[in-house]
Amino acid sequence: MTSKSARGVVLDTIRRIPPFTALRDAEWQRLVPEIAIRSFPEGVFLFFEGDPPRALYVLLEGHVALIRHTAEGRDVVLDIMRPGSMIGELAVLEGMPYSASAKTLTEVRAVVFTRDQFMRLLQTYPQMATAVIYDLVRRVRHLSDLVQSLAIERVEQRLARILLRLMKISGEPHERGTLITLPLTRQDLADMAGTTVETTIRTLSRMRREGIVDTMRGRILILDSARLTHLAEEGR
Repeated sequence: MTSKSARGVVLDTIRRIPPFTALRDAEWQRLVPEIAIRSFPEGVFLFFEGDPPRALYVLLEGHVALIRHTAEGRDVVLDIMRPGSMIGELAVLEGMPYSASAKTLTEVRAVVFTRDQFMRLLQTYPQMATAVIYDLVRRVRHLSDLVQSLAIERVEQRLARILLRLMKISGEPHERGTLITLPLTRQDLADMAGTTVETTIRTLSRMRREGIVDTMRGRILILDSARLTHLAEEGR
């Protein structure tokens, strides 16, 4: 495949991602020359918490962790972004520093817009702004659900909900179930569930004894998604 045709395939993928789906064909064709696609290796930071909002990223391939750095020097995983996600849009819109760092968990390809470029696009194509607002509303709803989960749900429920989300984000079929391919530590899972590593390990061990999950080379294998879903919804 030539580089020209390869770029065409990537552009077709971008065209199906909000906010680009909001554009008419003629508008999309005018935008295409401005689209810059960059590749990033695993384990690098796209930006750091506190940095000025120089760019927005639209994730095409791979996964990115949003991370907060604690006073004790620990990195706390807040969320995992998957293909189709916008990263850094709130900081870019506000003109305020990034509220979290963004670290690649895998090799990543993304569309990168500078802040000035993206703000100009929103002014030129107001329907893109509407799509960005919808994305922010979805993000706020997710955070609201997370706060509710931390407030009223048991650790087992919270961890089950996180595993289901991770399965949706990066699950791959396996002969015994679904393998979560993201390289997350037990500490990462504990941070996402709002609990301790020890409690996370005990909960995962109990799920393993009950035949709900297993581990493979440091990854979590979901053996029984139906029981995991029941566990996540228990008490609701």
